Amino acid sequence: LECGADGEPAPSTRCEREGGDGGGHGGAHGDARRDRVVTRADGGRYVCRASNRHGVATRSVLVTVE
Repeated sequence: LECGADGEPAPSTRCEREGGDGGGHGGAHGDARRDRVVTRADGGRYVCRASNRHGVATRSVLVTVE
């Protein structure tokens, strides 16, 4: 999943599985790995966070893999 956010200064973003190990994907521009196969085990709720010196914004999404 990719997180995207705009702000000044540009926010850092991170997307990780809820209840996961904290090893989510993120970066200054929401960089994400695209070279892996997605399986049903990857389904679940994911939380994306964007933060800069002004605060933090979060959104969650439920991913279903068929």
